[in-house]
Amino acid sequence: MNVQFYVHPSQIESNTVRLQGAECIHATQVLRLREGDHCVATDGCGHRYELKLVSLTKKEAQAVIVRSESFPKSPVLRGVAMGSLHKKDRMEWALEKAVELGVDYFYLYQADHSERARWKKSRLDQIILSASKQSKRTWFPELILADNLEHIKQDAYQRCQGIDLNLWAAHESASLQTKPPEKLKEGCNLFFVGPEGGFSTNELNWFERENIPRIFLGDPFTDGGVLRAETALITILAKYF
Repeated sequence: MNVQFYVHPSQIESNTVRLQGAECIHATQVLRLREGDHCVATDGCGHRYELKLVSLTKKEAQAVIVRSESFPKSPVLRGVAMGSLHKKDRMEWALEKAVELGVDYFYLYQADHSERARWKKSRLDQIILSASKQSKRTWFPELILADNLEHIKQDAYQRCQGIDLNLWAAHESASLQTKPPEKLKEGCNLFFVGPEGGFSTNELNWFERENIPRIFLGDPFTDGGVLRAETALITILAKYF
């Protein structure tokens, strides 16, 4: 079956799994699964389960675990810190593609040039869940809403305790033709991407004070080369997919 369900770790007890809510509806009413049918699920924490359905109700589908697999987390973690975009559909599309391309951490922050002030986190979490299931991920990425660049850096250092944290800022400055690294190092690799209008002077000065290198994603030998925010995001993640 080409469908992967999601089960929260709290819905797994010993050898029994409970599909609830939207997952139960999808299994029983959309896919028309019945008792005795097999399906696949993940807990989003590195485990995948082959399940056999044993009991179905309108609110819950119970299953037993037939087989389980564990997937270690990659020693090379990829994170993106993206300035909030004004248009909802562009922001949601960028988040969806980041998940499909394997991002581990997605920071959404209020940049100096961001026009949209607030996002509904539950809506963005649902996009992450849907994209993770569709792309068959077993480790689901985490979304962090941040106030500014300093907040992101402090949070990233706390999350990466015991491993290296490598930081870069994607910027179109013609005088800084520094290309992205050919290969990411082990540890947490975090790329800053500005919103529409790019980084402000204050933000560029902050990168300089923090010794965060600025990288150029375009081709210096072709006309143009300045990328939109969501294109820069995809360019970075696709390079290391």
